[in-house]
Amino acid sequence: MTMTLASTSNCVDNRRPASIGVASSQPHRALLTGASASARGGRGVLDGAFAILDALAHAHTGLGLTDLARASGLAKTSAHRLAEQLVALGAVQRVGHRYYIGARIGRLGRRWQPDPLLRQAAQAPVRDLAMQSRAMASLRILHDDALRVICTTVPCGHAYMPTPIDRRSTARTATGRVLYAADREIDTALLPDCWTPREWRRIRESIGELNATVIDHQEAFAGICCASAPVWWPNGTCAGALTALVQSTKCPPCLPDLVAHTARRISAALEQSTATSAC
Repeated sequence: MTMTLASTSNCVDNRRPASIGVASSQPHRALLTGASASARGGRGVLDGAFAILDALAHAHTGLGLTDLARASGLAKTSAHRLAEQLVALGAVQRVGHRYYIGARIGRLGRRWQPDPLLRQAAQAPVRDLAMQSRAMASLRILHDDALRVICTTVPCGHAYMPTPIDRRSTARTATGRVLYAADREIDTALLPDCWTPREWRRIRESIGELNATVIDHQEAFAGICCASAPVWWPNGTCAGALTALVQSTKCPPCLPDLVAHTARRISAALEQSTATSAC
């Protein structure tokens, strides 16, 4: 693992950053009615519906009715009624006697933007970084121990950026190291054990420096090197990790400086947009 505190070099572009008791024949109407029940302080249909969806979201092989009722905390009759209403809406699909997340939830999920303001501030700088470095560039965040893309640019002729499949492999990447280390709410002892507590402390001691970058020398994926730097909100919390990835056995010498410079550019844009929205 390498932690590099890079200084600005000639490679850097110096531009400034600018509850319902009976089943309804109209499931969607029944679900909406639950909103008022919830607002009155009782457990409404919407609460139950989301309990069903949450349970199914963690069951890749689906759930039978008994297991679905247990996982959602609902009575079996309620779980069945709600699940069938959600099936009618396309939010849940039933295959045989098992329930799964439905296509409608998938479509809605793809519309989710983790942070629209961050995306707006980062799109142009990320694109510029990809063009300047001829590398795959992205800004990503950590959500439920998984990397989520805010925005990315992949130059023509490059493969798409690989995605780790679990918490431990996420932390092996430069992006994951930046995001885990910058989250001060996580105790060092609870961080992924692919690195020792001493190594995690080392990153945390340096991650707030002006030009701090983490370099991945093929630790995560063979034949891939990358450099990653933190992007900061004005209040000092980490907004995300900016990463440039190259298909190479060596990290280009200029890459850490380019990434650090672009990360500062995005941080400055966040400060400006935050100040503007406060006016």
